[in-house]
Amino acid sequence: MTGRRRAALLLTAAVLLAGCGAPRSSPATTLESVPYDLLAPSQAPEPSPTEADRGGGRAFLVRGDALVPTSPVSPGSSTADTVRRTLARLTAGPTEDDRAAGRSSALGPDVPVSLVALSGRRAVVDIGTKDLPPGAGRLTLAVGQLVLTVTSVPGVDEVTLTSDGASVPAPLPGGALTDRPLTADDYRSLTAASAS
Repeated sequence: MTGRRRAALLLTAAVLLAGCGAPRSSPATTLESVPYDLLAPSQAPEPSPTEADRGGGRAFLVRGDALVPTSPVSPGSSTADTVRRTLARLTAGPTEDDRAAGRSSALGPDVPVSLVALSGRRAVVDIGTKDLPPGAGRLTLAVGQLVLTVTSVPGVDEVTLTSDGASVPAPLPGGALTDRPLTADDYRSLTAASAS
């Protein structure tokens, strides 16, 4: 490439680049209106269920008379797998660190708990009721632990409890029994956040 040709290319590039910026002699101007829909929220697509399912759940344990979450459980390959992992963390009971922090469980170590089905945003969980703790207060905490644990998994909003395949009524805070699907809101009053 000759020197003249190179100089011409550099000059052309400099002129093009200079034209890309705002003119230096023009003062800033204020816009009186914004073009239609420029400030509208982005219409980004909703995340697919597989993207939303990537978060893990949290097991809930008892501290005093309140329910507190543990650190997150790593997510599974699906919502159902994540529920199973989170239930396994709950039924394993408190770790050494949990005990040192004053956390325990109202669910006994031998209470069998398993995910039976996941339909839409509702989980069906089977629990061995004959192995549950006696006493209305402890039973409510145990069911609260279970419901808050399962609904902490992204994509699960409701829990139906069964025992040996039959629907069972569940105690709510305050002592009432219900056989409708249970939600986190039913047991929110038992959490440490609501107690403080």
